Amino acid sequence: MSTVTRQEITACTRGAFGSGWVGRDDLCAAARAAGARPEAVALLAGLSPHVRVCGLSDLLLLLPQLPDGAPPEPGVGEQHHTAGGGARS
Repeated sequence: MSTVTRQEITACTRGAFGSGWVGRDDLCAAARAAGARPEAVALLAGLSPHVRVCGLSDLLLLLPQLPDGAPPEPGVGEQHHTAGGGARS
């Protein structure tokens, strides 16, 4: 299971905005409709049912713990050892 990021939340909730205030359930519905991973929907479902936001910047302020970018690809930044014992990147 990989970490949900700000980029992922932005992508999956973008469609919820444009017609005024949006609540938690609307955010979850937009995320499901956008094909979001269950982890992203669960994160949104964990918001207070009283939350109302009017844009992505408001939503992201409620989620300061999220990392900014896409989750790292498996193996990125790791060194791989060759058969001769040397390391290569």
